[in-house]
Amino acid sequence: MLAVACGSQWTHKHLDWHATSRWLDNEMGQVLLAWHGEQLVGYIGISPASDGWSWICLLGIRDGRMPGLVVRELCQTAEAQCRKRGVRSIVVLMVTNWLQTYLRAQGFRADEDIITMRRIGRRLPPMPKIPVGIRSAETPDFEDIMRIDRLAFDAPWQLTEADLWQAYRIAASLTVAHLDDELVGYQLSTRQDNVGHLARLAVHPSYRRRRVATALLHRLIVDAGKWNVIQISVNTQLGNRASQRLYESCGFYRNGFDIELWRKQLN
Repeated sequence: MLAVACGSQWTHKHLDWHATSRWLDNEMGQVLLAWHGEQLVGYIGISPASDGWSWICLLGIRDGRMPGLVVRELCQTAEAQCRKRGVRSIVVLMVTNWLQTYLRAQGFRADEDIITMRRIGRRLPPMPKIPVGIRSAETPDFEDIMRIDRLAFDAPWQLTEADLWQAYRIAASLTVAHLDDELVGYQLSTRQDNVGHLARLAVHPSYRRRRVATALLHRLIVDAGKWNVIQISVNTQLGNRASQRLYESCGFYRNGFDIELWRKQLN
C-alpha cells in the first residue's frame, strides 16, 4: 500500500543517502499513515529526534486527494508524537512546490536558504603549505568523524550514526585530515557518472582557519580528475559566508539552485 502511495506525484522525499525501502525497513524514523475507509490516502515519515529537532523525511498524498485535510491530520498527529519525544522543532527541505501551501497552513515558515555551488574543470586550487596529511578514512576513524561532525555542525545538520554508515556505503570518497597527530577534519563525496557532489566537509573548531578544509578540497579535486569527474557541486547555507568564501577560493560559484528550509517551532 505504502509503495503505491510513494509513487504519487504528490510526494516529498528527503532521505539523503537512504533508499525509501531501506529507511522504512530499518525503522529509522516514525511513519504515520492516513486512511479513508480502507484506502491509504497519505503518509508522513519523521526522523529520530536529534538535539530536539526532527526532519520530515517523507510526506505524500495519494493522487492529490483531499490534500489540505490529509496534510493537516498527518502533521497534527506527527507533532503530538514529536512532543512526546522531546522534539522542539520540526524542519523540512522544501524540495517540492506543492507542499508549501499546506505546510504554511500548519504553521511552518521559511527559516533559511540553502544554496548550491559548483565548479567545472580540473584546474587545481593552490595546495596550502601546511603539514596536513590527507588519507582515505578507515573504520576506526568513525568515532572521531562523528565527534568532529557534532562539533562542526549545529542541529539539525548533524549526522546520525546510521546516516554516516549509509553515506560511507555509497560514498565515492571519504577522506580525513591529520594535523599535529590528530584527526581534525573529513570530507565525504558522492559521484554519478562524471558529476560529483561534496556532501560533507567538517573541521574541528580548534583547527579552523589553518587551511585544513582547503587541503581536503584540494585532494578531492585531484581524485575527481582521476575519476573523470569534471563537475562538483556542494550545498551550504546562504548566511554562512565563511563557507562560501572557502568554496569560491577553490573555484566554486553559485548556480542559482536554492532550496528553502522550513521550520515549525513546537510549543
